[in-house]
Amino acid sequence: MDKFNCLLYGEAGAGKTPFCGTLEACPKTSPCLFLDVDHGTLSLEGVNPRPTVYQIAAWADVQKVYALLKKQDWGNLAKLIGIEEPKVFKSVVIDSGTELANGLLRSIVAEDDRNDGIPDQASYLKTQLRFAIMWRGFRDLPLSCVMTAGIKDQKDDVAGIVRFFPEFSPGLLHDLQRHSDLILLMNVAMETQGAARVWTRYIQTQPTQRFVARDRSAKLDPIIKGDKLYWNDLLKKVLD
Repeated sequence: MDKFNCLLYGEAGAGKTPFCGTLEACPKTSPCLFLDVDHGTLSLEGVNPRPTVYQIAAWADVQKVYALLKKQDWGNLAKLIGIEEPKVFKSVVIDSGTELANGLLRSIVAEDDRNDGIPDQASYLKTQLRFAIMWRGFRDLPLSCVMTAGIKDQKDDVAGIVRFFPEFSPGLLHDLQRHSDLILLMNVAMETQGAARVWTRYIQTQPTQRFVARDRSAKLDPIIKGDKLYWNDLLKKVLD
């Protein structure tokens, strides 16, 4: 296995963006192209080495990047993203997929002047179809792909518990789950270490009754934790 794709989800502030930035330090995923949909790469400032960041303003920007990655047209890709020397990228990050899907929905609603700017069922179905096709396309590229997402909850009245999912519409999430090698939940919590209280970050790789997760490689520990997390530690297992 020489590449992977991953859906990484969690609360804002859990550390998803800097964690994704560590792909640049992995031999099998460097150089990394970081597609900044959220315009929130301030949290990459402490990441060294830093991935190549390209800000996404519209759905069409992602389509252009995908087309050049598929052709492996590194020269024109360099011109598009504004770097002097072409790079042969081994990985790409979409941060975040939740915001990208919301932006796509808004653009689809704007295309149809019959709905007064309010999404209808057809708008959601078009979003689901276009976004799922995009994710399958990135999955099939000859490079690794990570897409981040927010987290949402839903009360299960039958089981009497609250379940947590990546923040997409139910139909779209179903498609994304089917086409993802890894679905990882990232969280952060305060722990006691001796006399000190420290923040610890967690990655959950296995599903539970309350949380969605997946590890198709079956090589990762159910829970991975540390004050800082690095993709290289996971990829030594997943890609070996």
